[in-house]
Amino acid sequence: MLSRAAVLAVCAGTIGALTVVPAAAEELEPALVHATPNNACKLNVRDGTTMAADKLVTLTCDNYTTCVHAESPEQPCGPYVVGGTYSCVGPDDTQVTDNRWVEVAWRAPEKSYVAVACAAFRS
Repeated sequence: MLSRAAVLAVCAGTIGALTVVPAAAEELEPALVHATPNNACKLNVRDGTTMAADKLVTLTCDNYTTCVHAESPEQPCGPYVVGGTYSCVGPDDTQVTDNRWVEVAWRAPEKSYVAVACAAFRS
């Protein structure tokens, strides 16, 4: 049987061997997505990535849903899904035509999407 001093020495050696390694990068959390004033505060959540997909709900500038992914600050809610083409008013008040969609958690676990170019993202 080990003496109390021997047990304390082993524990102290073990604790001394542990080091705390800071995370290389802060983990990203999924952003919130909502409509923009440029599009009359309306953003449709659809059950697919085309304009023909069923509309599940229309978000406003005041209500949000959560993005499913959080890959990088440069691509909020990315990776984006390439789907059907849509058009809307972009952030600089010009007409935008795009085909990028982002998955949102409106009715998880079933998939739902919003048009990237028509949306606003908030961390």
